[in-house]
Amino acid sequence: MQFAAKTDTGKLRERNEDRYYFDTQLQLFAIADGMSGHESGDVASLIALEIIQEWAKTQASPQSDLGPMKRLAVLTELAEEANQRIYTEAENSGKARGMGTTLIAGFVTFSYLTYVHVGDSRLYVLRDGKITQITTDDTFVQKMVEKGEITPEESRVHEKRNIVTQAVGLMPTVTVSADAYPLGPGDIVLACTDGLHDMIVDDNEIAEIITTARTIEEAAENLVNTALYYGGTDNVTVLLFAID
Repeated sequence: MQFAAKTDTGKLRERNEDRYYFDTQLQLFAIADGMSGHESGDVASLIALEIIQEWAKTQASPQSDLGPMKRLAVLTELAEEANQRIYTEAENSGKARGMGTTLIAGFVTFSYLTYVHVGDSRLYVLRDGKITQITTDDTFVQKMVEKGEITPEESRVHEKRNIVTQAVGLMPTVTVSADAYPLGPGDIVLACTDGLHDMIVDDNEIAEIITTARTIEEAAENLVNTALYYGGTDNVTVLLFAID
């Protein structure tokens, strides 16, 4: 498996509140987007990833020893622990109250992607040139789409598209989405923050950027550069995994 990552502060933000992590031995990854508009968003995303790193360093057995159900259970527990720790930290610090973060964490192998998801960061799988979004955004506009009030195309440019309905650390408890997705040789997994898909609103363009790149590293670079070209209004982070 090949891996590449790229992050950028963007053109308008003063600091990068995105965080990412990948453990090559465990094939464990995470990506978090500290919520802009809330103080200490960078602290929230950092705490979330520190919890995952702590588990990887002190408790993790080789990834092959974990079955899919065990992986999902571990990931869910880590997301819930992150929620509790961030919420407690915010309550104990007045200036950090209300901080939160999106979170995607998962194990990626040659046969399966097991993952948890909270917020509007996304997971995509690119297979035979076709791209599929496998996570569902926890956003106000996604609820509107599900109710039939707007179309998916309209949601991509809706003025309220960045209002999340869930984030890690905002409330005492959090509902964590957990799932598995089968993978095969030639598949490419993309994890990204909304700084990418808010700028490149056409998923087919994302797919084209990846498939026309000469290497996976170039694909990550081109995705971020295209997001910056289209405005770069937010931090942008991408992780790419090419399954051999």
